[in-house]
Amino acid sequence: MFFWIHEGRISPNPPTTQTDRVQKIHPGGGSTPVSSEGEGSSSSSGASFLHRSPGDVYRETAGQTEKTVYFLHEIMSTPALFLPSTETISHCLDFMVEKRIRHLPLTDTSGILVGFVSDRDILEKSKSYERDWMVSDIMTKRVLVGSPGAEIRRVTQVLLEERIGCIPVVDDDNHPIGIITRSDLLRLLLKYPNLNIIA
Repeated sequence: MFFWIHEGRISPNPPTTQTDRVQKIHPGGGSTPVSSEGEGSSSSSGASFLHRSPGDVYRETAGQTEKTVYFLHEIMSTPALFLPSTETISHCLDFMVEKRIRHLPLTDTSGILVGFVSDRDILEKSKSYERDWMVSDIMTKRVLVGSPGAEIRRVTQVLLEERIGCIPVVDDDNHPIGIITRSDLLRLLLKYPNLNIIA
């Protein structure tokens, strides 16, 4: 499931997608998703393959070529890295450089997602804004987010059709719990050349 969050509130208009572009394939019978535990899952913090060089990942996983993926929570990067929207533009940029990330969800004082900023936003808009201003002055306030149970094929479809680089993942209270980027999907294909995406 996907929906827009605008300044911390859920928008009633979900993104429209061309459902006839991708044929959905459902697992037969009572089959359940294959767990990614024990296979270098990206949900473990620290040495996630999603944040390592493609060459290292390819060498270490040359023997692993197959994986079945069903849902977003299986491949999203966790834990979510985010900052309060009251932080300065300069501090957000320093944080992104330190953590080696390009996309940063922003929250209010209670941890609810209220905005989003990318490194490109900061570099472009900081020319017109003082860097000690709050990042809320330049953040995108309407953010497309996904739920952990979203189907991977829909995730890919939404990224392409909305022409966006990533989708923050939120829990039922709209707190950010992870993120998925186009680079994550490409690295997943690098790690598992015979990736089987079932939706």
